[in-house]
Order: sequence, then structure tokens, then C-alpha cells
Amino acid sequence: MNTSTSISTTDSYWNMLKHLSDDVKIDLITLLSSSLKKKKEKSVSASNFYGIWGDDGMTTEEFVDEIRSFRRFNHDIVEL
Repeated sequence: MNTSTSISTTDSYWNMLKHLSDDVKIDLITLLSSSLKKKKEKSVSASNFYGIWGDDGMTTEEFVDEIRSFRRFNHDIVEL
């Protein structure tokens, strides 16, 4: 957001809020302040999951066959 847009947005909010009571303004300040203090969620890297399955003794082909056996399709194939 550029500076002119930011100022315009701020002015728009101020025009809506300036007539509120002092108590309501303080409550809004508190809510805004607490929203800034909340920790942002950390992104999860795929490297965190490296080696999570471990070696269960299956060959690659067995593993692929097992995955394929779990696939389910929810549509019927109709011959033309």
C-alpha cells in the first residue's frame, strides 16, 4: 500500500470514528494494539517432514502398489 492510499484510508476511518465516545475509541485502540501483538503463524517447511515415514522395508514398487490400492473413485465409467 503506498503512502497516499494509506493516508486516504486512515482519513476515511477517522471520519467514521471521530464522533464516537472516548470510551469506545479507547476500546478500539485496545483491540488494534492487541491485534498487532499477536504472533504470526510460522510457515512450515517441507524439510521438517524429511524422513518422517522412515524405512518400513517395502520396495518402491510395493509402496506404489499400496498407494494405488487405497485410491477410490466416485464416478462410474460408462462404455460408449
